[in-house]
Amino acid sequence: MQISPIKQSFYTPINFTSKVKTVMYGNVPEDIKKKVDDFEETEGANATVVGTGLQAVAHKLNGTDCVLKASRSGKARLVNGDFSDEAKALLMVPDGFNQAQKLIGNVQTEDGNWYLLTTFVNGQPPDGEKVKWTKESLRSLLTGLSELDCAKIYHGDVSSKNCLIDKDGHVSILDFQYAEKFGIKGDNAHEMNADKFKVPYFIAPSNAQMFEESTFGDYLSKLDPHEAKSLFTEYLKEKSLYHEKRAEEFKKQNARPEIIEYETLMAKYLKNPNPDLYDLEVQKLQILLAHRNIVSAIGGFENIISVVPYYIEAIEQSKLLYNKAEFLVGVTDDPELRKLYDYESKTAVFWRSMMKNELDGRHKKSSSFEWILRNAAKRPFNSEDDITTAFIKTSSKPYKKTVDIGEILGHNEECFAFKTEKNDWCTNSLRECMSELRRTSQYFVLKTSPSYNSIKEYHTMREDVMRDLSTALNLYSQNGQTDSIFYSLSALYKTILTKEKACELLSKDILTQRERENMQADVEFLDGFTDMLTETNKDIYYSLFKKVSGEK
Repeated sequence: MQISPIKQSFYTPINFTSKVKTVMYGNVPEDIKKKVDDFEETEGANATVVGTGLQAVAHKLNGTDCVLKASRSGKARLVNGDFSDEAKALLMVPDGFNQAQKLIGNVQTEDGNWYLLTTFVNGQPPDGEKVKWTKESLRSLLTGLSELDCAKIYHGDVSSKNCLIDKDGHVSILDFQYAEKFGIKGDNAHEMNADKFKVPYFIAPSNAQMFEESTFGDYLSKLDPHEAKSLFTEYLKEKSLYHEKRAEEFKKQNARPEIIEYETLMAKYLKNPNPDLYDLEVQKLQILLAHRNIVSAIGGFENIISVVPYYIEAIEQSKLLYNKAEFLVGVTDDPELRKLYDYESKTAVFWRSMMKNELDGRHKKSSSFEWILRNAAKRPFNSEDDITTAFIKTSSKPYKKTVDIGEILGHNEECFAFKTEKNDWCTNSLRECMSELRRTSQYFVLKTSPSYNSIKEYHTMREDVMRDLSTALNLYSQNGQTDSIFYSLSALYKTILTKEKACELLSKDILTQRERENMQADVEFLDGFTDMLTETNKDIYYSLFKKVSGEK
């Protein structure tokens, strides 16, 4: 059954026997409404699941070219409520755009359920094994992304699961749930683009940048280095056409002169990138990977303690990009290429400033570090500031360092340096913390004692604190590695959990008098130890922040 979607933006009451009582933004054929009835009555037996997300599931209605998107159980209000935002976003897509599903409508049934109905598109998401990114599929994707850019539509989630590749290499882009319009004229548009879409004044919001951050960098990191470098080189060449299209269209739209110049230069020099330009593109991809880790850690609260080292890492990578670009500006004879290198230097300054600003003030009037530090010590300003449950998730998770994409893609330069062991107030503070914890670490309990298992568990928690402190010391003392702050923050949080365990044991009638006295002394010790660790974390953070930001 072929479906011809009708683009309309109105709210239509339906008077017929179907359970579908409302159609918003679209026009749904009668036979499709009947299929929606069957979907509810059979609990989806007349459909096949073709895609899953965190909050919604996509079903292909059997015998049709229609996809029904439904909220996961209990999450209806989390997905645009009634899917109207995504429906309106699909209405923004240009009529001639053939690389996305088309809107049929979003409907409400008598049971109060909302469903988004769109046309079905063929293809599979790339997995690096059965379905791979190729020169052809990357060209198809970049063609589609440039069309969205030129229509000033920012997709919002160009991830692997939203890119379907068919057998001919044609790419379709799904899920416009987060799509929104952007501007390319005036200071107000620039400020919004910098804040929301992470681009400096001379770059228009870029769906390709989002693809590189959310998908392509991670994909390349899983390939054989030779294959990864070959594919990335092809991508840069295809990207020159992407920039050429943007330059032409933005010129017609009277965009800022700097935007047109930057796109023109990128189109010219990416056709056959020299080794230095290749290195700059790799370095920009490294920054995007670090930023992606920040977004993931903050957005899902899955590993919130990682936020600070990821920020510091992104700032450090921005500094490396700046140093490389500034060097090239000084040694390049070609005036146009020198201008492009100068833009890349300004890109590095933009990213470094943005990361520093976010780290300094993402949460209300305090820095991200202070916010995390307070919650690691369970001392939030108020109930809204409390993310204790997030720390319960993250306390047992190891730090996942950002992949070194430069090592995989093959930088053309290597930097050799001696690793020197640091011996400053931070290393001394960490050593002092470990010494203090070790000083009170002996527990003698008979195995026959009712408190044996509980005190053993408590002692294991103290050992976990010591283990994290030891890791932090080892990482920091070797050239001040950024992930040292992760383990020192983790030690602080686990100290709080240990104290809570001690208080729990004191509240139970299972300790002997001597054990009670020892446990009470430990609670008092851990109070002071928490303050000690808090100050140590501050020292480590400011030391690392100054190192990467160039501040004295």
